[in-house]
Amino acid sequence: MPRRLLIYGALFYVILAWSFNTIIAKQAFAQINPLAFTFLRFLVMTPLAFAMVRVSGGRIHVERRDVPTLILCSLCGFGLYQYLWVLGLAHTTPFATALLSALTPIFTLAIVAIAGHEHVRPGRWAGAAVALFGVAIFEGAFSGVASIRIGDFLILASALVFAGYNVLGTRLLKRYTPLELLAITMSLGLITLIPGGLPALVHTNLAALGWDVWWRIGYATLFPILLTYPVWTWGISKLGAGKGSILAFFLPVLTGVLSVPMLHATFPPYEVIGAAVCLGGMLFAIAFGRAIPVDPQTREAVAPQILE
Repeated sequence: MPRRLLIYGALFYVILAWSFNTIIAKQAFAQINPLAFTFLRFLVMTPLAFAMVRVSGGRIHVERRDVPTLILCSLCGFGLYQYLWVLGLAHTTPFATALLSALTPIFTLAIVAIAGHEHVRPGRWAGAAVALFGVAIFEGAFSGVASIRIGDFLILASALVFAGYNVLGTRLLKRYTPLELLAITMSLGLITLIPGGLPALVHTNLAALGWDVWWRIGYATLFPILLTYPVWTWGISKLGAGKGSILAFFLPVLTGVLSVPMLHATFPPYEVIGAAVCLGGMLFAIAFGRAIPVDPQTREAVAPQILE
């Protein structure tokens, strides 16, 4: 039981950091180009990731057989994902971003089920559907206040892409530590960000940015990736990609809570009801929606330790 609580607590910390980042990034975009914001973060994060590997006593090594998977994983977790997410957030609200990002567990469940990595029981599908329905209620989808924006479609695409990171990252952790995997995929992701990020950064007057922007860049550099991605990959490696990703349903709820002090938001009754439905569905999926690995090799790759 204590070990299970540690894993869930670690994943909850990740969701909290991501929720906070969604709001402060949106605020920063009012003063800095979104692609410049992202590229600047990665210029600092990438060497820091390698430094973290060194300090932890690890070493960077790449097995030749893993190169294609590492490239694809870097696109899903950093390169393509970052383009979709940052441009999507720039063209929609933090609340819509959190809502559509919550679809990642559904996509992850579909991937592991279609690929035959896990037998996903009906309880998990039902719980995920109820939680997603609660997120929709929380975001006002049934109250006549929701709207469709180009940013919504970009965030939806990013949710699908990040589901691939969940699955691929879990399998790669058989041969790499979370920090090693982070450094390798982040460096590959930085390369894919150069075409869009470098021109945007060159045309940005960094000297004109105030501290209200720089502290947001600092937070977005350290917490959402460097101090959370290793924890996230470790957590889902223990629970299984499908089950671990169910916790992403906390993201829209916490984003709403954080918006009170940061955006002075108020909550109508439908948002309170939606939050309750979301949490209820998520807890149901975790408690009753157990998945069974297909074979011993898949168990090691997807869920090294199934916690009942």
